[in-house]
Amino acid sequence: MEAARNIASREFQEESWFPGGKVVSSPDEVYQVLMEDCTFHLFLQTHGNRLTEEQLATANELRSMLQDYYNAMPRHPDPSDVLNDPQWESVRQAARRFVQCYEPSGGI
Repeated sequence: MEAARNIASREFQEESWFPGGKVVSSPDEVYQVLMEDCTFHLFLQTHGNRLTEEQLATANELRSMLQDYYNAMPRHPDPSDVLNDPQWESVRQAARRFVQCYEPSGGI
C-alpha cells in the first residue's frame, strides 16, 4: 500500500525526486516498487476474488494507467517533467482512488 501512496502523493514526489530530500526516489522507482517489487499483478491474481468490485476496478485502473504511462516514458525522465505532466496527475488520482478504497480515511 505504501508504494501506491507514494504514487498518489505529489508531496512525496517533490521531496524524493530531487536532491536534498529525506528519501531518494525517482519516477522510474515508484513504478518499479509497485509493479515489480510488490508484484501488483500477483496480488490481483491471488486476492482478486476477495476484493469488492470497487477495489478491483480501482486496482485495474491504476495498473493500466501506470503501465501505459511507464511504457510511454523516456528511459531517464526528467522528474520535473513527470511531476508537472497532466497525464501523471491522472495516474496520481488513480492511485489516490485505489488507496482510498483500502483505507477509507485516505491518509494522503
